[in-house]
Amino acid sequence: MDQREALASSWSKNAENWTRAVREGLIPSRGAGTDDAIVEAICCRKPQSFLDVGCGEGWLVRRIVERTGCHALGIDGSAQLIADARQADPDGRYRVVDYRELVERRAGFDESFDVIAFNYALFDEEASRLLEAIRPYLSAGGRIVIQTLHPWALSQEGHYLDAWRREDFSAFKNQDWTSMPWYFRTLASWHDVIRNAGLIMAELREPAAKPGELPLSLLLICAAFEQLEEKRPEDIRPL
Repeated sequence: MDQREALASSWSKNAENWTRAVREGLIPSRGAGTDDAIVEAICCRKPQSFLDVGCGEGWLVRRIVERTGCHALGIDGSAQLIADARQADPDGRYRVVDYRELVERRAGFDESFDVIAFNYALFDEEASRLLEAIRPYLSAGGRIVIQTLHPWALSQEGHYLDAWRREDFSAFKNQDWTSMPWYFRTLASWHDVIRNAGLIMAELREPAAKPGELPLSLLLICAAFEQLEEKRPEDIRPL
């Protein structure tokens, strides 16, 4: 099994643990600011339609619909996580769609979205391909909102280079987790991922629990280059 397959498999194997961790507030950074950060980044766009890619057990879909009343869809490659989302939100829309289906344009969407979110859902080495594949589903003036681990906050571990790493979930005690491979990117590499997907970074935010503290996450708000009303210089076009 290669790293990409192991990553996808880990989400399904850990589905029950993820649902419990989210619903019981077992991830401190969420309460410290990352949840509020992505909710505000989405809601300030006042979307009429919203797609959550890698929605997990559906908390973000539920929160955004509650705040905005928008038409929302959550997708995830884990059938168990989608079942958990549907159990918590029987009236919501959730579909099992894996990243391979998205990249190969087999997801079968027939709609566009004002905001598409990837909340801690881009841990694959080939993130550009996924973002490029999802870009056509942006409505005019729409935005892709990405929240991920901040590379500078993790740089204290050394080896500030793009590379596969492994999460063993040792912070979660008394739970049986399957370790998860994930792809670490430098900040410059994230910039290249955005450009290579045909997107432009409209805004970068660094949510922190308190001013002056290390950021809890990296939050990127991106627009499709071809949808910009005012084109920028050539040096920001996709590579």
